[in-house]
Amino acid sequence: MFAVIGKEIVTKLQATSAFTTANGSNKVFPVIIPQGVSYPCSTFEITNVSNFLSKGGSLNSCDVSIRIACFADTYNATYNQAKAAVEALDLYEVEYTEDGTDYIAKFRFLDLDDDYFKTPEKFYKNVNFNCLIYKK
Repeated sequence: MFAVIGKEIVTKLQATSAFTTANGSNKVFPVIIPQGVSYPCSTFEITNVSNFLSKGGSLNSCDVSIRIACFADTYNATYNQAKAAVEALDLYEVEYTEDGTDYIAKFRFLDLDDDYFKTPEKFYKNVNFNCLIYKK
């Protein structure tokens, strides 16, 4: 039900010109940044899945918590990445098929926070979304 959602996130972010301007093209990765990738770039990860099974044991719907982490050399760059990610995904709805079943996913922006890594001296912002996924 939620295995394909990462692909949908990357597709939407890469199709949003404000995001690719701030982040660069083809620089959104699952969970970690591969070695040798230059900044700015972003990662995504599923941080929680709830309501996974209904009483009948079927996968009718679930709430998925998703974190987009934006990394860059400057604070302003992470601001631009995060703003573009919110503009791309907040209230975004997508239909997709996984394992022969059709689903609808609805994204909603929750919050963000920021920080600084002393090593390798990079700024980052975490942008958190809720995604309701249900069978079509």
